[in-house]
Amino acid sequence: MTSLNLAVIFPNNNKRALGILAQEVAAVTPPVQAALIAAHARIHGFSAALLDAAQANMLPNEAVKWVEHKNPQCVLICTDFINSGDVTKMAAASETAKAIKEILPQIPVVMEGVVPTAYPERVLREEGADLVIRGEPFKPIIELLTLLKAGRRDLTSIQGLCSASSMGKGECSLAAPIMDMTHFPEAAHDLIPPSLYRAHHWHCFDCLDRRTPYAAVFTTVGCPYNCSFCSVGVVTDGPCFRIRPLEQVMNEIDFLVKQHGVRNLRILDNVFTARADYVERFCDEIIRRGYDLNMWAYARIESIRSPELLSKMKKAGVRWLAYGIEAANERVKKAISKTTSDSATDRVIEWTKCAGIWIVGNIIFGLPEDDLQSMQESYELAVKYQFEWANFYCAVAYPGTPLHRELVSRGVELPRDWAAYGQYNPNFRPLSTQYVSSEEIVKFRDDAFVKYYTNPDYIRMIAGTFGQPAVEFIKKILACGNLRK
Repeated sequence: MTSLNLAVIFPNNNKRALGILAQEVAAVTPPVQAALIAAHARIHGFSAALLDAAQANMLPNEAVKWVEHKNPQCVLICTDFINSGDVTKMAAASETAKAIKEILPQIPVVMEGVVPTAYPERVLREEGADLVIRGEPFKPIIELLTLLKAGRRDLTSIQGLCSASSMGKGECSLAAPIMDMTHFPEAAHDLIPPSLYRAHHWHCFDCLDRRTPYAAVFTTVGCPYNCSFCSVGVVTDGPCFRIRPLEQVMNEIDFLVKQHGVRNLRILDNVFTARADYVERFCDEIIRRGYDLNMWAYARIESIRSPELLSKMKKAGVRWLAYGIEAANERVKKAISKTTSDSATDRVIEWTKCAGIWIVGNIIFGLPEDDLQSMQESYELAVKYQFEWANFYCAVAYPGTPLHRELVSRGVELPRDWAAYGQYNPNFRPLSTQYVSSEEIVKFRDDAFVKYYTNPDYIRMIAGTFGQPAVEFIKKILACGNLRK
């Protein structure tokens, strides 16, 4: 007899997305969106369970056994983190859905996320889902559970919920987002206990033996910017930036620190520093509590207006900031509407270093106007700034983004295999440019990684800043050889 209303699954795509790095190097990040959905169901009187198959390294056939044991009224397969989608999750989501339908055909399987929002018809036709949620999943899932509990199967009236029949009629609107953030749920951390998760290695360079427990919180949802290559706005059809009440955020952090002993904390915001006044109040509250936190967050160069803000962030425990540098060449930056000046970048990087905050620099190779020379300029910029960690990516047109739609309209052939979007997947296929092929871009990226992390000046800086264990960990990563295997 069914006793569980909702089973939420976060599928396992570790090997596809992370390759050999998944074993010991990569972070194991809590699936906050999955825990938010479960919490939202509970708030509305429904029972919910969560399987993080990625953390448990559980294959689809094992996930089916978990579902069979729980015997829920409905299964929701979650492919997103809060504020971001992961295209590579779709391959694992599809395998999981099909495995469930083969053994438990009576249980409806729903998918949500960026790809289901952007391509509901394909997901319904090819990926094993009975239903797809377009947009934020919170409102549709409650309406669905309400109808299922009442024994009803006519689900076409739910905004944002799509079926094969509704797609045939052209009826598949976008779910309305929750605009009043006082009604936004707090993640069900009991379903994603921090002791099961592991921080990024660089996040703990000075304490590599303490990568757990690890947790993630968010202070904002959405993004005030609208970059053409970013998938953040897909589920809301554009920027939909919302700020959580600070009291809610602090209550969540209090719980994580006092009940779970959390020190390593990720701030999930796309741009944590988008509202300086909010960041200041956030930092004041952390400082007042006297917590010893090791936090990291994303930031944009142009959102940093003063060195004093950075100093306060460091005092509160924001020890790492990840900046989207993207490219060095002016022609390349102009093509992606990146207007940040070199002088502003120089100034903010200097302020950040002076504040004692370590930097993750994110560089993208293969942007639309890139050639081998401009990619070399971007690499040399990273060397110049000597970021404590640098992420080197290849440019990808993620499904649902304006860039993806533009390329499709121009007849550019893009991958249909979801795994081909994984940066470390053997079948990874980034964009080509008119100057360089995708194969050349991947080779340049891989060579840049090795050169950067074997540079004697960089190694000396890491040893002096973090100690020899961090150097040895970097050597272990390099010893993995081909990361895409």
